[in-house]
Amino acid sequence: MQEQKYIRIKDKDIPINIRNYKTSKYLKMYFKADVLYISKPKYVSMKKTFDFIKENKEYIYKKYVEINSNKDFRLKKWEEGDTFFYQGDKYIVKVNNPNENKIHINFDKDNKYLLISYPNNLSDEKRKYYVDKGIKQILKNNTEYILQNKVPYWSKITSIAYKQFKVNDATSKFGSCIPSKKLLHFSSRLIMLPDDKIDAVVVHELCHIVHPNHSKDFYSLVKTYIPDYDEKNKWLKKNGKIIMF
Repeated sequence: MQEQKYIRIKDKDIPINIRNYKTSKYLKMYFKADVLYISKPKYVSMKKTFDFIKENKEYIYKKYVEINSNKDFRLKKWEEGDTFFYQGDKYIVKVNNPNENKIHINFDKDNKYLLISYPNNLSDEKRKYYVDKGIKQILKNNTEYILQNKVPYWSKITSIAYKQFKVNDATSKFGSCIPSKKLLHFSSRLIMLPDDKIDAVVVHELCHIVHPNHSKDFYSLVKTYIPDYDEKNKWLKKNGKIIMF
């Protein structure tokens, strides 16, 4: 478990994650939820990296404030009142601190609460780490369960054969496809989305087996089975940040 690092800009302590990549050719920054990520080539010094951050501090500050103004999009700390999406519904986090050594995570579907209990002696950092881990496993299990029905169903409807699908913890994309191997990958966060949006993602990736690109023919094929795909895709782009934590 790595300690979260922060950078101070004006009155904000902004979580930051700096990563080296062999294939990177230049410095790049982006936010995942409210964490600032910096990717850099290995040969670029930390001094040059922080100069880059300093040059862009106004943008970084503005973006961070914007993200934190919406509880749906900011990084989850699993505190009372945080929000979480499950099967397209918004759940409110309710926290309890029982005098025991286990973490419990439950969904109250009737009242739309995500119930989290954890030991009193856990630090904020450890609480986030262990709750993240527990929820990721729940999402992976439940996403695999629904895809066991959805992927074969849409494969039959589209007459597009696949060999295998796998579920991972991707947060940058909902799905991907290796056409030559007829292998599909899906994010474990799919279970957080409304059911019809999951269908759109599944059909999108299946159609890549036929068209391994985003050509006009590809989208035409997708819309054969999901006629309002453009609308669903717009929703996914606009609301994709809800899967971050």
